[in-house]
Amino acid sequence: MFDPLDRARADGIERTSTSVLLTDPDGRVLLLRRAPGTLQAGLWELPGGGTEPGEDLVTAGLRELGEEAGLTGVRVTAHLGHRDYPNSRGNRTRAYVIAAQLGHSREVRLSPEHDTHRWAPPADLPEPVAAHEADLIRRHTAPPPALPGHLPLPAYLPTIPAAPMWGSVFFTTEDGKAVLLRATDPAKGLQWAGGDVEFTDPSPLHTAVRECFEETGILLEPDPERLPLLATVFEQPRNGWPAKIGFAFHGGRLSAGQLAAIRLDPAEHTEVVLLTRAELTARSDPRRAQLTLAVLDAARTGVPAYLVR
Repeated sequence: MFDPLDRARADGIERTSTSVLLTDPDGRVLLLRRAPGTLQAGLWELPGGGTEPGEDLVTAGLRELGEEAGLTGVRVTAHLGHRDYPNSRGNRTRAYVIAAQLGHSREVRLSPEHDTHRWAPPADLPEPVAAHEADLIRRHTAPPPALPGHLPLPAYLPTIPAAPMWGSVFFTTEDGKAVLLRATDPAKGLQWAGGDVEFTDPSPLHTAVRECFEETGILLEPDPERLPLLATVFEQPRNGWPAKIGFAFHGGRLSAGQLAAIRLDPAEHTEVVLLTRAELTARSDPRRAQLTLAVLDAARTGVPAYLVR
């Protein structure tokens, strides 16, 4: 399992920090302006700051968001990556960014570090904003480009069958067993961490990462090199659902300690179940077993599967 702070220590990083790209229900991004008398006074920036001993990226980012903007209870959706730079003292620093969403408008209460705030549309950021943060905001909030010669979206959509998408993360144990989650709803059986793509998800990979964190507490970076594609799944219309397209990504092997640290959402899952190929075939109905057996093979061989169900 990818642990960003473990990776930073292995890379010789001396200091780590986390910033939060927080969007409101209208898609605007929260920016804070550094107060007079502080380092880089007048600069607009994302809320964030240094991680403290014992904190993970999410804990650090949410603490800083609470301290600098007075906001709590936001929904973390993704780990957006990092950049490395030498700080003012010459220490090798790694700055992480997590994405989060605010469900409804809330009052912002600033700390003495900042003198004002702004909910800014990504296309109209205030000046000055550090170039790397402006680029990050635009990349992760940009709508897909319009295609010349095509019908406007409202006119085009009724002409094609709807095809919802889903994204999931599949883990194995160190000895090759499938890591499955037993759904709270008995009709749903054994599942992987994952769910349907939402309008706020930039891609199915981001969906998989968001759902994995929500359902297990495991935080991953939406990096296709670290989370390679295991399977593309086309699900034919069934039980009132239109055609669905799904993508399964490989989260890697989990140690016994990492398995024990999984934090389930009781509204979705009741337990973690570890099954060998033989156990999976014996305990699951053929249709459900087919998909997990295929991704087990893909994880073993490195060749992504394509399934029609």
